[in-house]
Amino acid sequence: MKNLIFTIVLLIASFITKATDNERFNKAMGATLMELGQAQDVASLQEVANKFERIANSETSEWLPNYYAALCYNLIAQKQKEGSEIDKYLDKSEAFITKLSQQNVNTPDEIEVLKAQVAMMRISVNGAARWMKFGSAFEGAIAKAKEINPENPRAYTLKAQMVYYTPEQFGGGAEKACPEIQTAIQKFANFKPTNPLAPKWGSEQVNGLAKACK
Repeated sequence: MKNLIFTIVLLIASFITKATDNERFNKAMGATLMELGQAQDVASLQEVANKFERIANSETSEWLPNYYAALCYNLIAQKQKEGSEIDKYLDKSEAFITKLSQQNVNTPDEIEVLKAQVAMMRISVNGAARWMKFGSAFEGAIAKAKEINPENPRAYTLKAQMVYYTPEQFGGGAEKACPEIQTAIQKFANFKPTNPLAPKWGSEQVNGLAKACK
């Protein structure tokens, strides 16, 4: 009987500890996501990326901190003008994407979206020289993301952006992008995040592109 009671006590204590840890994690992530939403410059984005990295180092079984750290570096890369600086921050993003690939991610399509985003920005450094390599990487990642989850609106948003910013002589431009833009908007209309911390970005970007279709 004493052994049974001791076992029950241990189980209850373990449950309480886990619940406390989850609460602490959710609180830290929620606060840092709010900071990400307010970050406007490289310095603030770097600070947020550092916070996500610290959470990731503390909560090694959680994948979202690594995801958002990678996303932060993609956002920092977008603010760079020099190709070498863009690549530097994309390298940092890919380091976190590599960590993600080693974790148990319940929505792996989001990893493919990050990969596609990195490839798209690699192309932006030098489209003529990089299209062959990173264009196929982009298309492969988008195709895989859609295969895993056909309802992920971020996959359609990145595709719309890629077409929109591709020169017309190479099959891009606003007119060609409009069907992709409309599809992305429809996907967002039906999109429901799996939990409050799950990725939900992209609607502002695609709505901005939609102005060219009116």
